[in-house]
Amino acid sequence: MSQPSKWWWGLIPLAILCILATFITGKSINSDLNNRATASLGSAVVSPVFSVAGRDVALAGVVFSPDAANQVAASVGQVWGVRRVLVDAKEPEVAKPFNWAISHEGPSVVLSGSVPNPDTREKIVATAKATFAGADVKDEMHYASGAAAGYAGAVQFGIDQLGKLSKGSASLSDTGLTISGSADTSDAYNAITTALKTLPEGLTLAKSDITAPKPEPAAPVTPTTETPAAPAVATASSSTDTSAAATATSTVATTAAAYGFDAARDTDKLTLSGNYPDDDTHGKILDTAKSLFPGDVVNDQMTAAPGAPNGFANAALAGLSALSRLAKGTFSLAGTNATLSGEALYDGAVNSVQRGFAAALPDGFKAASATITVSTPAPAVDAVNCQSMLNGIVTKSKIGFETGKARVSPASSGLLDTIVATINRCPGSNIEVSGHTDSSGDEKANIVLSEQRAKAVLTYLTDAGVPSSRLTAVGFGSSHPLASNDTEEGKALNRRIEFSVK
Repeated sequence: MSQPSKWWWGLIPLAILCILATFITGKSINSDLNNRATASLGSAVVSPVFSVAGRDVALAGVVFSPDAANQVAASVGQVWGVRRVLVDAKEPEVAKPFNWAISHEGPSVVLSGSVPNPDTREKIVATAKATFAGADVKDEMHYASGAAAGYAGAVQFGIDQLGKLSKGSASLSDTGLTISGSADTSDAYNAITTALKTLPEGLTLAKSDITAPKPEPAAPVTPTTETPAAPAVATASSSTDTSAAATATSTVATTAAAYGFDAARDTDKLTLSGNYPDDDTHGKILDTAKSLFPGDVVNDQMTAAPGAPNGFANAALAGLSALSRLAKGTFSLAGTNATLSGEALYDGAVNSVQRGFAAALPDGFKAASATITVSTPAPAVDAVNCQSMLNGIVTKSKIGFETGKARVSPASSGLLDTIVATINRCPGSNIEVSGHTDSSGDEKANIVLSEQRAKAVLTYLTDAGVPSSRLTAVGFGSSHPLASNDTEEGKALNRRIEFSVK
């Protein structure tokens, strides 16, 4: 020991061994503590990130309730060896609106949009796999806060209905359900249209676009005509020929007069029956019906048959437009004779509907005197419910205008009549009508156009009997977008009229 120069060299490897032992053991302890802390979490935290310093544990990640962070800290703190827990886990960002969607095409099912927590996510995926057995279910959902009450039940309902269709999609925007697709059988079509009339509590039908199975074409109607007799010298034979020709003409006229079309509107349902001459006309009638009656289930019972009178398609579309202004009613075509009856939404609409119906029919068609009464007024509501009802109306359908102009499209008359009837239910409130555009073009011109469109709507309302003292019109141009103006879909959403109850 009195000669350190002979032994101090041995301290160097000893020091190295101590350092290595400390590093390796510490790393092992940290790893063990990390593993045991992670195991204690279960599914309480999504994408957990731990850092361990000595016996202190810091945790980041995603939790799904305000109390979850405290529960996580308590759970990790009970792990043997942990001295202190620092939790920086946060809830997902709020999604507004809270959107969710499912699409089914061939063997593929895609889930997308927002989901509030892991348990609900697992149930949605399990439901989709059970409903679409054998399909490739792709989960592209992401976590978000802000789901409406009843979200899980609404999603379950949407998946169940989509399961009745051969292909299609369903989506939720807060409490509004949109569903579209094709039914292969009449039973499936009837089942889904019936279900959409009794939605789960809190769920509303934003839009339904269900294609019914194509009906089998009816057997062609072959008019029975008599072949005129060959001309003869005798006067009696000529008389017989004239009689035969008259019989033939009478038979053909009866066949044309028998060609019919009917549309009946009741609460949230439109039933179409009768004939259509070709697929193009059939498609136009269905597309127009779905556009004019956005909240109604369209029940297509039409069949194909030849023999339609000239102008049949335009007459059918004119009748549907008039029917859209009634709370309930019927429109019928029998040959070239058109009839309309039902209940208008308010007093001032009766004469307007009658005049518009007769004027819109094409040449050669005759309108019988429309039998229109006024539906019983619904009870008054407060400002909050009035705002909610107006929001629901403009969510289902948009007020249309001629491109680049402030002239309201005639096809929007039914929608505006519904708005008039709704405003009449909240007589103690004032209404601000605001116009909005997308970002295309000059912003000053957009502000002017949006204000002119708001004023055009205001004029419709006052002409319908709403006191002008209750209404104001304002134009915001593109300053209040609902969606990105980078896509055509976003621009379409931004071009709108809104109603604010004051």
